Amino acid sequence: MKPKHTKYKRYHSPRILNKFNNKGILIYSNYAIIATESSLITGDQLEAVILTIKRTLKRRGKIKLRVFPHRSRTKKGLGLRMGKGKGKVDDWLQPVLPGSVILELCTESDLLAMTGLRLAKGKLGFKTRIIIQKSITNY
Repeated sequence: MKPKHTKYKRYHSPRILNKFNNKGILIYSNYAIIATESSLITGDQLEAVILTIKRTLKRRGKIKLRVFPHRSRTKKGLGLRMGKGKGKVDDWLQPVLPGSVILELCTESDLLAMTGLRLAKGKLGFKTRIIIQKSITNY
């Protein structure tokens, strides 16, 4: 998962401040995964999360991503000497603050939603929390 166009090819390393993010409000659906610590989420992690949720739902729900990896991380090749500029783009990532919603899930079955989100939490490399909000019915 990577963006189609960016202003710059290679960015500086993002600084993650451990401030609380106030974006923990559900907009699109009933269930969500929320980060509880600051971290970097990669495009590969997001693809793994989407795939596990799709496998458990089996076309009985909708997934809405709230984060997208816009930052590039570079890495020099193995065995290269110092100098000669910055390395090639290795992967794409997004800094995530505590309290920010990573994805939302809308489905009719509570059991399907909870099992899908529980399996998806294991694919992320940082601590997360599942939130249920019963007032929204957009399905």
